[in-house]
Amino acid sequence: MAALDLQQLPTGGEALLVTVVAFAIGELTRVRRVRRGARNVDLRAEVVFRLGFLAGILTLPLARSVAPGAQIPWPEAAAVVGVVVAWLGLLLRWWSFRALGRYFTLVLQTSPDHAVVDRGPYRVLRHPSYTGLLLVVLGCALMIGNWVGVLACSACVGAAMVYRIRVEERALTQALGAAYLDFAATRARLVPFVW
Repeated sequence: MAALDLQQLPTGGEALLVTVVAFAIGELTRVRRVRRGARNVDLRAEVVFRLGFLAGILTLPLARSVAPGAQIPWPEAAAVVGVVVAWLGLLLRWWSFRALGRYFTLVLQTSPDHAVVDRGPYRVLRHPSYTGLLLVVLGCALMIGNWVGVLACSACVGAAMVYRIRVEERALTQALGAAYLDFAATRARLVPFVW
């Protein structure tokens, strides 16, 4: 697999690099967060989610190598749209971190003091941080500019995310019962009014 040459991208790659660095910093600030008394939900689900996410990311340079003719028409426009989509996703994800506060961890956890959070973006969606993550990935894929990569990456990351959402919702229903079911009944999971 050939390495991704940032200079060959429509924006020169600078926007993609800044976006990836901002994403990494945002995620790394959450790695050290641990809730005392919380228990991890499902280690296997964590591994499956991360492998699916990694597979999606790896499809981007692979698609450019395998299908170099699958360039998105109007690459500069796709790159600009990609930057906007990715940064909207970052902002949504960071807003979700803030709204959940101490309940946000990168590893699925529940605790006896767990509560339903319905402020911020959680007023509209059950899993806005995943919506933000999906937007970041889609935006970066658009910046790379290969439609095969966009489709393959979206499919892998989307499948991993749906799997993780199902695991998380089972755990939250078990931990919170009717409070979570009432919350879930009035909100879509990822896309308002769709799913």
